[in-house]
Amino acid sequence: MYSRPAWPDATTVHAALAPAHAVIEERRALYRLGLDLLAPGHDPVPDAQLDNPLLRFRIGEALAGRLPYVDADDELGPITTELPAGPVSVRVATGAEANDRLAEAMRVIQTQSLPGRRPPRLLTGDGEALATVAAGLRKVREVSPALADDLLAHVGLLVVLDPATSGGLISASSRLFPGLVLIDRPSSPYEVAEAIIHEGAHVKLFDFAITRNFLGADAAEGRVFRPSWSSAAWPVEQVIAAFHAYTCLAQFAQDVERHGEMSRLGPDSLLCRARERATEIGRWLLGEEDALEFDARWLLHTLMCDETGPEQLSPVTRPVPPGHYALDPLLRLARMEATGRVLAGRPGDPPELHWLDGEAADLAVELSQAPAGKSLSEIGAERAAVLAALVEATLVRAASRGGVLSSSDGTFASEGN
Repeated sequence: MYSRPAWPDATTVHAALAPAHAVIEERRALYRLGLDLLAPGHDPVPDAQLDNPLLRFRIGEALAGRLPYVDADDELGPITTELPAGPVSVRVATGAEANDRLAEAMRVIQTQSLPGRRPPRLLTGDGEALATVAAGLRKVREVSPALADDLLAHVGLLVVLDPATSGGLISASSRLFPGLVLIDRPSSPYEVAEAIIHEGAHVKLFDFAITRNFLGADAAEGRVFRPSWSSAAWPVEQVIAAFHAYTCLAQFAQDVERHGEMSRLGPDSLLCRARERATEIGRWLLGEEDALEFDARWLLHTLMCDETGPEQLSPVTRPVPPGHYALDPLLRLARMEATGRVLAGRPGDPPELHWLDGEAADLAVELSQAPAGKSLSEIGAERAAVLAALVEATLVRAASRGGVLSSSDGTFASEGN
């Protein structure tokens, strides 16, 4: 028998990893700096547009080197209705032109998930469905306000599908269009509430994955999990997403039970089985955690109440020789107000983005304010390992006393260049 103490509150664990407002700030900073590198001189982009799943798709695909970045009219305002959900609001696609505006997204998602089928169509102009969605958002806040505050800010757009074209889908989200949540036409507020918790957990985990140390792709290759309730074979990325979602659903189930409303759940509800499935998935992940990076391992151990916890390993770096060191002059830095972390971006094809924490963030900012660079003695021997890690990542390079980068790292050495 697998015994355990009481399960922790997922929202508390999320806050310990990174407060919700900090994750949102960092996510927006990543897309803003990414766009700056992809399209220098573009017009300023407001936060609401940086939360737009269509823009996030174009930036994400360009940063991954899969598609060139091109400007497009993906403004959502004219086709959406904002529904209040406590301190945030959720945009729902309702306008008559929503199918045209989102046609390409639906095609890409359909090709990715169910190739060979026609893309689903959006359900617009259905006042009863919109009222049910609004009631579902109210239900989430009524039953589980902490989860609502934790997850809803990560939902960039909610789309209700025409059931005649959805192929029986209940709810879905896509990593290609972060923040986009799809649901079939709901018949009750609880269907909406459960879908929002389920898919909200997925989009929140994606935001963690692009701002924290989560997945080691190479180590995860070839590993699959076969759940006892399905014939599916999940790669590690899907396993950690399912574990996180079922953990949030289990917490929501406890809140629903406390409200005495379990009888209101629909026949397709996963809430009664969420804790059991989260445990099964989590136990498998504990045996495969070397495929995860530190923050994902910490999240796993904490949510599984495993007191052994992961050990934070220092990166193995070559020692740096005495001399002068300067920040790569092509780097652009953005410091986060909430956490002090630094996002470093470098142009390229595709551009590079690096998150820096603690002393590494402080040293990068310090060197950015010293164009001529600093000597190892000025940086301090106690920070030699931090400097070595920045040099290993080629964010900092050896420089002459005049601040010119050394030819030892393959760059120019002539001060006339």
